[in-house]
Amino acid sequence: MSHSRNTKRRQFWFIGFLACAALLLLAGLVVTFFRSGVHVTIKNTGNQSLRSVLLHATGASHSLGDIPPGATAHAVLHATGESHLEIEFTAPDGQPYRLDAGGYFEPGYRGTMDISINDGVIEKNEQRIRLPWSLP
Repeated sequence: MSHSRNTKRRQFWFIGFLACAALLLLAGLVVTFFRSGVHVTIKNTGNQSLRSVLLHATGASHSLGDIPPGATAHAVLHATGESHLEIEFTAPDGQPYRLDAGGYFEPGYRGTMDISINDGVIEKNEQRIRLPWSLP
């Protein structure tokens, strides 16, 4: 009888462990699936700093500060309506720039935009933006 009781106890703990692992996996998938926002990466591939960098989307702006040559900065944008990305900065000579990086996203969209700027010109613009309910 004692052997049977120990076997049942082990089965109970094993089933409990599997249930906890399944719940943690499910929670991770839900967080990943529903994580909204466009994750923007700006890399300065030029020879001079990009000063006072601002990212603009409808109803959302994010300051990245200065980005020295070779450096990268990141932000997550949550637009409040139909939007695209604009990048504003000042060149070392004081000239203002406002670049249209395109893209299309709305509230709840998720994805990434990887952009490289070389001396005031976008040289790389990779976008992976998805609808909120689409699979990764």
